[in-house]
Amino acid sequence: MKKIIRLLKIGQVNHSILHRLKKKLELSFRELSVSVDSLMDIIPLENSEYNIKRSQYNASKILNKINNYAQNERTFRILGIVDKDIFSNSLNFVFGLAMSPKKELTTTPVVALISITRLRENFYRRVDNNKLFESRILKEAIHELGHTFNLGHCNKFCVMQFSNSLADTDEKPSKFCDSCLEKLRSFFKKLE
Repeated sequence: MKKIIRLLKIGQVNHSILHRLKKKLELSFRELSVSVDSLMDIIPLENSEYNIKRSQYNASKILNKINNYAQNERTFRILGIVDKDIFSNSLNFVFGLAMSPKKELTTTPVVALISITRLRENFYRRVDNNKLFESRILKEAIHELGHTFNLGHCNKFCVMQFSNSLADTDEKPSKFCDSCLEKLRSFFKKLE
């Protein structure tokens, strides 16, 4: 199976955001010979995924829907992108969520999800900053994809650091630390 990360719109997402993310992800994963493309499909958001009391969408329900979609696709990874506020379990919000692969089933499609809503400055009533917005999207995308490659959270200066706030996302780099990069190389070597 070719190593391709496919970007998938969940609901309405500006196409230019996906286009720029695709280019940046290709650069980020170039060393591992992973390519990136965008799926033409758009998966709609459902009323059953929306929690009225929280005014947010349930990330786990959306992730399961992406996973069901992925079973019909012959693909390596799918990253869903949603432009709605999401939560998971007892957390007030999440920037993203991912499934980890079952080690014995590495050819099964593995999926992740990111929300771009809280990555915008205007969500916090501040002046928009497109450069910062795109940097945040890239970091969260790489982070969630890292989980799909069996990487856990890292306490080093690494994109795999846990982001409990937007400040955490801004402070971490968009690259893997040497330790996580070595784990990634090992993971990909097993796929050969």
